[in-house]
Amino acid sequence: MDAFANDYLDDPFLMIAAEISQAFKDSDEIGIEEINDFNSKTASVLISLAAVIPMIAAKAGMHWIGLGGAGETIKAVYDEGKDVFDVASEEIASKVKEQIEKKIENHHIEKQTIQDFKKELAELAAQLEKPLVFIIDELDRCRPDFSIRLIERIKHFFDIPKIVFILVMNKSQLLQSVKKFYGYDSEMNGDYLEKFVDFTVHMSSESDIYDFEEVIKYQLFRIGELDSFNDRSELFYWTLGLQLDQKFNSRELIKKLNKYALLRTSHQKKNLILISLIMGQEPYANYHIFISSVVKKINAYLCTDKRLFMQRHNLSTWGSNGINDIGESEWFRLILEKDLDITDTFIDKLLAAYESANKSSDPEYQLSNTLKNVSITELDHSSNFIKDWQSYIHKGL
Repeated sequence: MDAFANDYLDDPFLMIAAEISQAFKDSDEIGIEEINDFNSKTASVLISLAAVIPMIAAKAGMHWIGLGGAGETIKAVYDEGKDVFDVASEEIASKVKEQIEKKIENHHIEKQTIQDFKKELAELAAQLEKPLVFIIDELDRCRPDFSIRLIERIKHFFDIPKIVFILVMNKSQLLQSVKKFYGYDSEMNGDYLEKFVDFTVHMSSESDIYDFEEVIKYQLFRIGELDSFNDRSELFYWTLGLQLDQKFNSRELIKKLNKYALLRTSHQKKNLILISLIMGQEPYANYHIFISSVVKKINAYLCTDKRLFMQRHNLSTWGSNGINDIGESEWFRLILEKDLDITDTFIDKLLAAYESANKSSDPEYQLSNTLKNVSITELDHSSNFIKDWQSYIHKGL
């Protein structure tokens, strides 16, 4: 289930119940009459959850989709008897008060309704040969109130044997939503989500690197930067290095690459500067240090397991002894040279220019000769190099 696709609803109860009902229909173990009985009890619970919504919605023009399918029922009732609701505001207030009082009086009935629902659900699930497993994704992208309510609904209404929910989320991000929504600080008061989650599996960020290679490769192929999924380029390796340095999640990474696709130039070396500034973190207090850090990380990654890396990427063989003789700081340059036939390695040249400038009595001369070739506008001073590129990126021209 894609939680984000359904977070226009005020209450996720109907979404979960509908998915379970459909799963029962798809099985051969539960009869249609039993499913209809379950749907009936689902409707009763939903009515309890809806409370005084019909009265308020009728006068205030509240969106009808807030309760999912129940919203359509409420609208139908309103359309049939709208004259009844077209009364003075005092009468509306009186009607709402009346509904609230009725809600209080019927509280024990609603409790029994919920118990009947859970009992029915447990009996149906017990007939299944295998457990029902629901994977709920994109929780951290939903409205905070919807995400939290969804988890709470699962715990209070669907915590049934043989029904399992797997919640896929960026947990730290969701906990921030809890803090904002409830004022509950997990660092001070303990993990709020542990009240609802029985078992947590933390995905290793290191193992995600391989997935990011595929994401980068696919996105660069999609925008025409690679000729095939098996193709590689200087841009591919440099983007991988930037990802190793910045550690974006997949969604953020794709957004960065989409932005690059809109702003790229016809100049390959300029595009290396462009992607580094799109993926880098502002402000760029020292661009030299930034790109040096990226080069170190891509080199360390590429030579972690030299033979495995070469085999996985179908790289040219450099000789069994030669592989072990390659130093960590050389891998990025040598892969470009040996595998891609790129001998004019621009990143190396850029780093050399910065290092020469640091040692030179005329640093401006050393830098300008290199930077002017990859500046987005005519460069009048090296100090404006990053500023000019930032202006180009922010204006989106």
